[in-house]
Amino acid sequence: MQNKDKIEIAMSKGKLIKLLFFSILFLVASLWILLYQPEVSNPIFNNLIIKNTASVLGSLMGLGGIYFFTKKILDKKPGVIIDNMGIVDNSSGVSIGRIPWSDVMAVAERAVITQKFVTIYLKNPEDYINKETNSIKRKMLKMNFKESGSPVSISANGLKIPFIELKYNITQKFEEFQANEIKSSLNS
Repeated sequence: MQNKDKIEIAMSKGKLIKLLFFSILFLVASLWILLYQPEVSNPIFNNLIIKNTASVLGSLMGLGGIYFFTKKILDKKPGVIIDNMGIVDNSSGVSIGRIPWSDVMAVAERAVITQKFVTIYLKNPEDYINKETNSIKRKMLKMNFKESGSPVSISANGLKIPFIELKYNITQKFEEFQANEIKSSLNS
């Protein structure tokens, strides 16, 4: 559903299925390396400790991806909702739900290697991190905060929308909120 006051962005089942497929491949490749211990000419990568550690971590990442992407494929909720009150992020494994525009300081584009994110900079990011009851999610939010200055970064990778349109919609609604706040303070 989409109108002037509310924009709902669905999860892209096709993109999520592709990401699930790559998670399965990652898991299978990691388990293959762990079980068959193939030899390579590079002495660093042929080191048993490094090879086994990388395989175990790769298996955990593959399992995490399988869990997350399967969960999102079955989820009927929109990935992102943008409205006059704020933004609801349900697009990632560490989504924190509704964020009122009054808690937002800035919206910016951030790139990590080849992936782009819309980063929502919060006035009190620690409040959002501390509200998370799941310890793993809380650690991931802290890592996001340490890396980008915000626990909230939204990617278009699993959404039915191009990145540029996602960024535009979020920025537009935030700027509308700021303009209304300025008008309200001038009228007071």
